Amino acid sequence: MTAIPSRQRNRMLAALACGIASACLLPIGGVIAARSLLHSSGGTRVDDSGALLIPATPAALLATVNEVNQVTSLTAFVLDPSGVGGTIISLPVGTRAESIGQQAPHRLADTFTQAGVEAMLLEAEGALDVTFSVVGAVGRNDLAGVLNVLPQIPVTFETPVVNTAMEMPDPATTTTIKSRSSRSTETTLPPQPVAVDSEFFPAGEQTLTGDQAALVLYTQRVGEPELDRLAHIKAMWNGVATAVGTGLAPGVAQFDPALVGTELPNEIGAFIRRMLGGPIQVWQLSAQPLVGADNPLGIDIYALDRFEVLMIMASVAPSSLSISNDTLAVQVDNPFNDANVTHAIVERLSYLNVTVALIRNLTISPQQKTVIKTTTLIADELKKIGLDGVVGPISYGKWKDPVQGIGAQVILGQDFVDFLASAPALPPTTVATDG
Repeated sequence: MTAIPSRQRNRMLAALACGIASACLLPIGGVIAARSLLHSSGGTRVDDSGALLIPATPAALLATVNEVNQVTSLTAFVLDPSGVGGTIISLPVGTRAESIGQQAPHRLADTFTQAGVEAMLLEAEGALDVTFSVVGAVGRNDLAGVLNVLPQIPVTFETPVVNTAMEMPDPATTTTIKSRSSRSTETTLPPQPVAVDSEFFPAGEQTLTGDQAALVLYTQRVGEPELDRLAHIKAMWNGVATAVGTGLAPGVAQFDPALVGTELPNEIGAFIRRMLGGPIQVWQLSAQPLVGADNPLGIDIYALDRFEVLMIMASVAPSSLSISNDTLAVQVDNPFNDANVTHAIVERLSYLNVTVALIRNLTISPQQKTVIKTTTLIADELKKIGLDGVVGPISYGKWKDPVQGIGAQVILGQDFVDFLASAPALPPTTVATDG
């Protein structure tokens, strides 16, 4: 049985990792698809120790807020190292926030309603393990003002987009209540609002204006689980990415090109405009409804897949990913272009308290062996915690081009994929003693 290393050994691994790069200056991050941050213009810079520096990819959080101060959608934006374009990541407003003590499970959206945008920001950062440089809670007109610079936005909705509005009935309509204790006493109540559903957009292919696209993020149908409307949000952002194409001209997107790479946008509208200046990719985080003992209040609340979250953030949010000081941070190079393989290595390394802080999806053909390049001291520690029992056969080598804050480079080989195919279950979690 493979055992989880003790806290002392975890700290040793982290300390050893710090030693190879002068200082552990995390947060750190990575790349997605075939793009390599380490070979971008920013990534070729080195620090005093000779370690590569990874260019910044700042993140922003957008909360859309309706007229009754409810959060209707949450979206993270991550700028590309070039300073324009990047990645849009949507997540449920019903994402479970971290509970303290005996606090009942609650949602990120509930935190906004009860404590405001700054409190929600802190809980969103905790849920995603990132630090946001910019946050904005905006109404529909403000968001539409940003998206209206786009050309027609092509979308495909799997189901109609329906919104529920509370409307007043005929003013002449009243409700009369007769008291049980008196035959003559009657009370006339004024008209009460009633819920009315309206179909804003039908199912199928269509094109939207910026104002209509913004409206999608604010529509909510009473009684409908959020999970049922997440596909509408993803379709809308996919449409935005298609409309942007290779990027809008600075004059069209309304940002100053002279500030790209020199000044970070300091408010959410400016941040989104900068995103519109380059290619955009879209990801929607998986969400699992909580039931039973995990949801004693029976609310519309969801758990994220923490390994998927780390996989995405380590791929696209280099300067925003937050990593604990008592873990070994590693870089993973994956030549398989398979999210399932990437998810598996993130989960299995996390099991041993080894955190993937940087992911590169390579375009080269995979080699047979999985190779870990690091120092001799770290290699010895990885062998002691039984890494091969969790990820399969490994060979070790010297890392010639270390990255600042990263302790080891893991280059996945066919052996890892074959190991996964044999369906080895992760051993029960235990705590080993040193000695």
